[in-house]
Amino acid sequence: MPNAVSCTDSAAVRSAVPSFEAATGTLLRQLVLAAGPLTVLQIGCPHESFTATLAAAVSEMGQGRVIACEPDTVRAEAAAAAVAKAGAERCADVRVGRPERSLAALARPVDLLLLGGPPQSFLPLLELVEPRMLPGAVVVALGVRDEPARCADFLAHVRFPGSGYVSLPLPFDGGVEMAVRAA
Repeated sequence: MPNAVSCTDSAAVRSAVPSFEAATGTLLRQLVLAAGPLTVLQIGCPHESFTATLAAAVSEMGQGRVIACEPDTVRAEAAAAAVAKAGAERCADVRVGRPERSLAALARPVDLLLLGGPPQSFLPLLELVEPRMLPGAVVVALGVRDEPARCADFLAHVRFPGSGYVSLPLPFDGGVEMAVRAA
């Protein structure tokens, strides 16, 4: 096995385990490549690399669009620069301003929703997007373990049996909640 990693080679094992931010980026790329979403909506851009990762994966798929909404101008500019550096500008639209304004103009169904803004906004934003989400749509929320009280309503909503979601907490990057819309 030429690509096998020996369990006794600690340096090789450490390099095979991604950092927290890299783990979330890998998850986002996997979701895009597996599901082939046509519309990826990112609300909040706490890590510009996530916007670039999503746009690059959509570009790799050859279809789709990433719409990133960030109220902070500096973060939005950093996300747009990261997308440009990745060479995926044609697949992404980084918008400065309140996400509610961008959502009003969104005509297509949302296949993948990344929530990266303030945790207390997760549930209100999800409720705004839900009418545009079909079964199989994926929701990824960042930082839920670090601030559970601020996103308790969101977590209760996606984890509640019969909510229409199948949800799973993931133990990296401050806690990532991944939920799939079942109904």
